Amino acid sequence: SSSRGIKMAELPVEKFEEAIRKVVKLNERFVPPYESGAALYIRPLMIGLGAQVGVKPAPEYMFMVFVTPVGPYFKGGFKPSKVCIMRDYDRAAPQGTGTIKVGGNYAASLVAGEKAHELGYAAVLYLDPKEKKYLDECGPANFFGIRGNSYITPQSHSILPSITNKSLQQLAADMGLTVERRPVPVEEIATFDEAAECGTAAVIAPISQIDDLDINKSYVIAKDGKPGPVCEKLYNKLRAIQYGDEPDTYGWITVIE
Repeated sequence: SSSRGIKMAELPVEKFEEAIRKVVKLNERFVPPYESGAALYIRPLMIGLGAQVGVKPAPEYMFMVFVTPVGPYFKGGFKPSKVCIMRDYDRAAPQGTGTIKVGGNYAASLVAGEKAHELGYAAVLYLDPKEKKYLDECGPANFFGIRGNSYITPQSHSILPSITNKSLQQLAADMGLTVERRPVPVEEIATFDEAAECGTAAVIAPISQIDDLDINKSYVIAKDGKPGPVCEKLYNKLRAIQYGDEPDTYGWITVIE
């Protein structure tokens, strides 16, 4: 879908899967041991090649996959962190490449992200780029909130679809939660019992506090400084499926012999 969004040649799914299996097998010695908290990170990549100058699709493309061992995401344990809202920056344009996994999708968040880190925040929680009224996502990760028995995650034209978020929505529904994917007004933050970022590396990164820097307002989510029970349950469940500790009833796991 990302290739389609920027007119790149589409790689057949079978070829993609074959490449993933091959690169993992070839780099088997770099797969970190079970329960180390580390992982073998897989990054597929495609770039346009060809002798041409101009803003148009390339005449040919190169697909590659590289892998690298990465350490545990939560070096100090599974703890919530603070994020901030800054309206002076947009991660993506409305109807732009927000839903497409390209380098520019992340490049636009680097300045705001560094500014947030300097102020002691883990990430920026971006608002919708058109009206600045609704929650979008946290730079490289989707956002969700828990209120009562509901799993609430923003829906917008500038959010990158997250496989982790889709997986968590499935698990939440199977746990009996109501899944709501819809526009989420910024004021609704005050009603959340729990909130988190979600993505490949972290799975779930709980949020303790959201500071709206433009109006000098703080929303304290984790009043005891600990991850909420639903976030913890979802995190443990998805990790258990990934580790093979619990049966995969969804067909998410590929075993490489």
